[in-house]
Amino acid sequence: MSKLQEKLRENKNRIKRDKFLAALDSKFSNFLSNAEFSTDVSCIKKAAFSIWDVNANMRTTTRGKMKNWNNFTFKTWQELIAAIGRFQQVKNYIGWFFADTDGPFFKISVNAFLSHIKSISEYGTTHEHYNFGWVGAEDDVGIIIEYNHTSFSDNKFAISVWGI
Repeated sequence: MSKLQEKLRENKNRIKRDKFLAALDSKFSNFLSNAEFSTDVSCIKKAAFSIWDVNANMRTTTRGKMKNWNNFTFKTWQELIAAIGRFQQVKNYIGWFFADTDGPFFKISVNAFLSHIKSISEYGTTHEHYNFGWVGAEDDVGIIIEYNHTSFSDNKFAISVWGI
């Protein structure tokens, strides 16, 4: 990649980050603006997104079958957020928060992610954007929140959790 192409990519990513931060409530925006951020997709290389395995006729992950991976579905966004609100404080893993799998990625703890779930919920509702995640940087842990556009049931929202 030439220096010009790299500069253009950096500017595009900076604009994307700034637009995302501007769309958040001030408390969460201020918190994330002070966090380390990256646009390197390898930050979420340990992500385990849910997919439907047609051959096995079951839900699995983009990484295949995983030990300790659980997927929970909900009819409404409010039910999903309430369930996350009941998560207990866990070991304070450090990882990457994202609202887009292309980035930006913000380096925060899982407990910080959980403590800002109300702000994440408000952003989701306001912008009709229901896909978020937090993936461990070093540890194989994570929480992925997804909206299922093609759900065959009434459960349109899902949380995938592993390693926590």
